[in-house]
Amino acid sequence: MAHLPKIFVLLVLGFISTRLAAQPSSFIINSKYQTAKEYQFITGKDSTASMVIQSGEADVKKSILLPITLTTQYNSHHPFGYNDGSFIPASGLQTQLSFGVVLRAGPVHLNLQPELVQASNPTYPTNGGYGYSSGKPYTKLYGGQSSLSVRASAFSVGISSANKWWGPGNTSALIMSNNAPGFANIFIKTHRPAKTPIGNFEFELIGGRLETDSLLPYENFHLRASPNLSNNWRYINAYILSYNPKWLPGVYVGLIRSIQQYGPSVVNGVGNFSSKYLPIITKTFQKKNDSVENFLITDQVASFFVRITFPKSKAELYVEYGKNDYGERTRDYLIAPTHSVAHIVGFKKIITLTKNNYLNLGIEFTQMSQSPDALLRDAGNWYVHSRIGQGYTNYNQIMGVGSGFGANKQMVMGTYINGNNRLGVFIEKTNRDPENRSLFWTDMAYGIAPQYTLHNVTLAAQFVFINSKNYAWENDNNLLNFHAKLAISYPINYAIKNTKNE
Repeated sequence: MAHLPKIFVLLVLGFISTRLAAQPSSFIINSKYQTAKEYQFITGKDSTASMVIQSGEADVKKSILLPITLTTQYNSHHPFGYNDGSFIPASGLQTQLSFGVVLRAGPVHLNLQPELVQASNPTYPTNGGYGYSSGKPYTKLYGGQSSLSVRASAFSVGISSANKWWGPGNTSALIMSNNAPGFANIFIKTHRPAKTPIGNFEFELIGGRLETDSLLPYENFHLRASPNLSNNWRYINAYILSYNPKWLPGVYVGLIRSIQQYGPSVVNGVGNFSSKYLPIITKTFQKKNDSVENFLITDQVASFFVRITFPKSKAELYVEYGKNDYGERTRDYLIAPTHSVAHIVGFKKIITLTKNNYLNLGIEFTQMSQSPDALLRDAGNWYVHSRIGQGYTNYNQIMGVGSGFGANKQMVMGTYINGNNRLGVFIEKTNRDPENRSLFWTDMAYGIAPQYTLHNVTLAAQFVFINSKNYAWENDNNLLNFHAKLAISYPINYAIKNTKNE
């Protein structure tokens, strides 16, 4: 019996590869989606991950044991942080544990990577317009970055709970990001660009289940509790389509669209399969006197995007322009192009210093508050809807831009890269939901993010000092908040290999 553990390890070694495929290691903080594009510019190699459709699960060629990653986050005064997946919006200390395995058998790809989150969740200063905490510890096990798929050529079909990042943004995405926990979904997609005589195409079509957590506040209600909301699950149907023209190899243009409905209404509703479960395809515009449409109660968001890359200059320019809810007809989009819109604009450039040393410089602007058009025709903020109270959320967190409900953000960032080691700095200004307010709550954030890899063990951190002016929209309520994130990623396969050598 004493030899069983050693025999088991040897059997595992016979099936599990000894190292990961080449990929950036800084995903353990929240920058996996940024470093995918960074990797493209540095190496000159193109990949699906460097375009506009990215996924949170590990992308490896062989079966492996995934690293154990332990991430701890702390906020000294009130909740701060975004693009952090299953972390909850809370002050105090919280920890996320990620682990798992990737199995590859021919066309079948299985990723099991659950995430366990534990938060102390203490109370913090709130008022009637912002904030809530039960003051009770919070613990939950999520599906994390897990998926099961079957691949054929450039296409893949399967089920997943992994986060998705749709669109060209580097720190924000209007419709799909890793700000909220991933949701259970069935998908069909391209796992690499589908090449045609007229250029390359990427797409993903999903049908999924969105959840509500009565223990947590809502990000789209300024972190307030909403006990009167229905706890019914919601069905989401969404797609992204991206086209890279043959004649313009550095240009990517695309469309993203998402519709959500209350799940029981979908399952028990009238209509055929496509009208119930694929409304994103069957209903391009809202139609009046449509009994199925009115019965299901839908909420839509959509965006158009353009990404232009300059590989020789190692630079890119990108824009995502989004529309909240339906236009009743094409004329509605043409005569009121700024009504109920949001947008992201950014630029990034990598400067080569020496063979393995680079500077990654970027700037990004995100506009979520209403445009002046609201003076004549109020549209409400993004991510809310009068007929679906939970808004565009999963587990009460916004699935798109996470910098604050209705907030406008400007960010300047730079990272020094030396192999797997890096040092990043950034300055971020956030004006929180300024629409129809005489008093503005503004955050100035100054951050530093070091990362160091030693013997395949990656240590990463992020320290942010936030100067909040008129916190919670209270006059002269100025304060400092400190946000810290520490992570360690330990590769099990590296430990097994060393044990075997001994």
